[in-house]
Amino acid sequence: MDGSRPASAPPSAFRDSEMAAHVHSFRESGYALVPGALDASTVSRWRAAVDRTAAVVRSNPEDHSARYTHRTAQEADTWGVSHIFDPSLYDPVYAEVFEHPGVMSFVHSVLGEELRFWTAHALWEPKAVDYELNWHKDNMENDRYAPDGRSTHVQFNICLLDDDCFRLVPGSHRRPLTEAERDQVDAMGTGPLPGEVSVSCRAGDVLFMNHHALHRGSASAGVPRRTLHMNVQAADEPTGGHTSWRFMREEGYLDRMPPSVRTLMEATIAWDDAHPLPLAETMRRRRASRQIKGHEARVSEGVRR
Repeated sequence: MDGSRPASAPPSAFRDSEMAAHVHSFRESGYALVPGALDASTVSRWRAAVDRTAAVVRSNPEDHSARYTHRTAQEADTWGVSHIFDPSLYDPVYAEVFEHPGVMSFVHSVLGEELRFWTAHALWEPKAVDYELNWHKDNMENDRYAPDGRSTHVQFNICLLDDDCFRLVPGSHRRPLTEAERDQVDAMGTGPLPGEVSVSCRAGDVLFMNHHALHRGSASAGVPRRTLHMNVQAADEPTGGHTSWRFMREEGYLDRMPPSVRTLMEATIAWDDAHPLPLAETMRRRRASRQIKGHEARVSEGVRR
């Protein structure tokens, strides 16, 4: 099944007239593709920022929360990095995301006006080893679902080059995993699943998703990719949170952020401080983080270019 866009009116008119349809798709299917959300100038500027970030990370991946397809003491192949608002990676261009109507109008339609920051990452193509990320729900929450399609967050991929990396099983955020899906998740598998879609994006599109839908990524080494991958929650969302990353609490950090970002991060810090995690959940999240950081996103035998 192909998850490509339907025929439509010009992008700006499409976004204005079909927002309700996008929100409905997000709730029912677990994702919504908004075509042409960014103009060419914005795409170019944001892509250049990811170019700069990729160059920094590729030069010294161990200095950052890099994502790998291959890693040894002698060589490493990366496909992205976490925490691009960390001072070692931050580019002022990234703050523009949280002020851009092509992104935030959808987010506000789903979550309301008051938000809190969760994550912000940058993704690119591996150079030598094909990228094959296993089937999963984020944060290892493989048993979480909501029959009414309600989302505790909005996660989004801002595609700055054409991108067909994303695969998802529509509706899997609204029900338990099937036996076939559970087998793939438990085996950290990348095999085909009944009903999965491959979502084809063009530069300037934004793919919004519920990360409790079963999903994975796949990309060939050497095929250019530039994607911003971010997540926000409603400020009063009772689940999730606890993402006031260490750098956000460093003295003077928030003072250097533009108001749009500072407000999001202050809301995250306030939520986390008011809702300390139980020890068992803290340990579970640490295990999930270690697994993500240590995982190589490739098929077991690897595919070298």
